[in-house]
Amino acid sequence: PNLYAVETVHSEKLATQLNSIWSTLEDKLEERLKVFVQVNTSNEAQKSGVPTDEVTHLTEHIINSCPALKLIGIMTIGAFDHDLSKGPNPDFQRLLQCRAAVCEHHALQPQDVELSMGMSSDFEHAISVGSTNIRVGSCIFGARSYPTTAT
Repeated sequence: PNLYAVETVHSEKLATQLNSIWSTLEDKLEERLKVFVQVNTSNEAQKSGVPTDEVTHLTEHIINSCPALKLIGIMTIGAFDHDLSKGPNPDFQRLLQCRAAVCEHHALQPQDVELSMGMSSDFEHAISVGSTNIRVGSCIFGARSYPTTAT
């Protein structure tokens, strides 16, 4: 498949399912599926992701129980309305703390755990605080159009 990585692994169940599916393809592909753990750093109910205090538990599951997967990083979607005049985005700061916890837990170096944070509206700030991956679909393809709902 023409797939670099899955950035939205937010549960053991999803990791196990991806591992099972990828393992049927692995012999043909000769490489493990790269994955990021999605972290809900803002605690917003509408966002997916593992809570910050459960990140190392999920990374441990991927590393120890999912041989077809390769953990390459962690990902978050920052709050859309953060005012940078008030300082760095706290969601990005929390992801940096999560990376430190993952590195300590698994005896990894920071450069071994990529950070995917920052989208079209805040990618420059994300890069300035350490993001190694950004998602800029709206910059490339334009804003999404959402269907209107009847009231």
